[in-house]
Amino acid sequence: MNSERFHKPIFLFKLLGICLLFLFVHRVIFLWMFHAQFNDVPFIEFVKAFLIGMLTDAISCIYFLLPTWLVLLFFNIEHKITRRIALGWFFIGFMIACTLNLSDLGYFPVTKKRMGAELLDMLPEIPSLMGAYLKAYWYLFFLLVLFFSSAFWIIKKQLEKYKNIQEQGIRHKGINIFIVLIAFFSIMRGGYGARPFTPFDIPSMVDPKLQWLASNTPFQFLHTLENTTIKIENYYNESEAEKLIGFEKRFVSKEFKKKNIVFIILESFCSERVGLFNPAVKAYTPFMDSLFSNARTYEYGMANGRMTIDALPSVLTGIPSLMEKNYCYSTYNNNSVHSISYLLQQEGYHTAFYYGGLKTTFGFENFMNINFSKNYMDQDDYSSDYENAAWGVDDHLFLPFVADELSQLPQPFCASLLTLSLHHPFPVPEPYKTMLDTIKNPIKKSLKYTDLSLQLFFNKIRHASWFKNSIIAICADHTSDGLGYYEGNPINAFSIPISFLVPGDTSFNKIQKQSMSQIDMIPTVLEYLGYNKPFMCLGNSTLSKQHPSVQYGGNGMYLIFDYPYQLEFDNTKQLVTKFLKYNADRTCTPLPIDGIQKKKTDDLTAFLKAYIQVFSYRINKNQF
Repeated sequence: MNSERFHKPIFLFKLLGICLLFLFVHRVIFLWMFHAQFNDVPFIEFVKAFLIGMLTDAISCIYFLLPTWLVLLFFNIEHKITRRIALGWFFIGFMIACTLNLSDLGYFPVTKKRMGAELLDMLPEIPSLMGAYLKAYWYLFFLLVLFFSSAFWIIKKQLEKYKNIQEQGIRHKGINIFIVLIAFFSIMRGGYGARPFTPFDIPSMVDPKLQWLASNTPFQFLHTLENTTIKIENYYNESEAEKLIGFEKRFVSKEFKKKNIVFIILESFCSERVGLFNPAVKAYTPFMDSLFSNARTYEYGMANGRMTIDALPSVLTGIPSLMEKNYCYSTYNNNSVHSISYLLQQEGYHTAFYYGGLKTTFGFENFMNINFSKNYMDQDDYSSDYENAAWGVDDHLFLPFVADELSQLPQPFCASLLTLSLHHPFPVPEPYKTMLDTIKNPIKKSLKYTDLSLQLFFNKIRHASWFKNSIIAICADHTSDGLGYYEGNPINAFSIPISFLVPGDTSFNKIQKQSMSQIDMIPTVLEYLGYNKPFMCLGNSTLSKQHPSVQYGGNGMYLIFDYPYQLEFDNTKQLVTKFLKYNADRTCTPLPIDGIQKKKTDDLTAFLKAYIQVFSYRINKNQF
């Protein structure tokens, strides 16, 4: 009989099921304690959350009890020494898992998320906090003792009752071992997708409100061990630091104009590739040049990161890239952020995000589900036939499709579009490939193609009913390889176009000879609309004056740009390393740090320190 042939695998799966039952009860307790935070969520989403929760529980159980499984798999369970070793490892692994899962019930109301490997940073503080924690959450300690003692007793009894079945030699044992190893490996990986299952995948599978219900603390802990938290700096009193950079905002306005908002994020369009900022390439971006010339365009726009995965948090949520890891891949990627869509949804806005590639690219869908919109349309939503020669649906097809989709959105709406071109290997589809055959440089050919695609988009939306009551914010996601016209300096390394178009408002649509960064876009849009409720953001509105922008160069090096001055700061050594002036020809001139501009260097350094402190404090406390 199969039950006899696969006696040991069945027994191990039975033990795993017992462990899962206990973690299931943990999840029920979690739901009972925090059910008020899951309002307006359909019942089916709870079902999905518990199903995904079974996977996260299984992954946690196998990892934390891995020595137990290996001992039971490779050795004779009837031997007393085998049972004792297995129970010893079970005691350690399951106790840690239960402690993590239950203790986090006390922290969840504060952090609004499952704790990860950041718990390791708290180890030195645990002895001094233990007394107060046990006093406040005595019931959690009681539950821990109850759950663990029950689980230990049941597992012990199961091991004592186990009886070997007469096996059919080494071949039979090998098959059983192979079955268990394959099954457990599959669970540990979370299936056989392109990459292992991680906490960042959960929001795309369940309602983002339920992501912490579907997850568990051991699972979160396992997948953040390689992620390091950033140190909370303490240069100033926290309220002083926030005041210095203007973190809390409230615009004075009598009327909130509920205009439609469209963020257009252009792939890899550094300033050097736009004719308006570089006459050497003017012939390749005529439409863009005309568009930016008749809009509120900032000559010295700055990206807040180096990759597309940095741009989405910066542009749509005001979270700059100030860490070694991309925000979306960091331990903070499930933080709750009061993004522009969060603020505007309270005002009756509808949201949507459009991207011609796959939703799974760089985890875009997961980020959008948490921070911008679950209404995400990608290449799978494009119904017409197309040839996918590179990253997805080509821009000349997808952008007009987006234009049609925007007209279907209820107004007012806040939507965002991320283009595919201009991206290596710079493919240009037909018929444009033949049409632009005289342009031999692949980058310049792709520039022209993207410019034409953007023109197709605007030709459509100009006639839409929503267009005249809208503000269109345009920027590049990041810089890219230059064309050899700009000097290689820290400013040009982050220099991108940033522009705002308001149909019919000629007083607003003027070129601004000042600097701004991607995270300044949200407050700039909100001030123009007359949004008069308080909100928090690292960026600042640039309607009335210029504000410094901050970029992270890596390895503790920060850059702060306040046109025309730029300062470099080594946060590890607490040292200003360079002070530069950015010239009209986009070159940099070194200035003495302690010269006549010392007050400027001191002011920029103070702003930068406060900026770093507020970012490090708020992101660690999940308070953006």
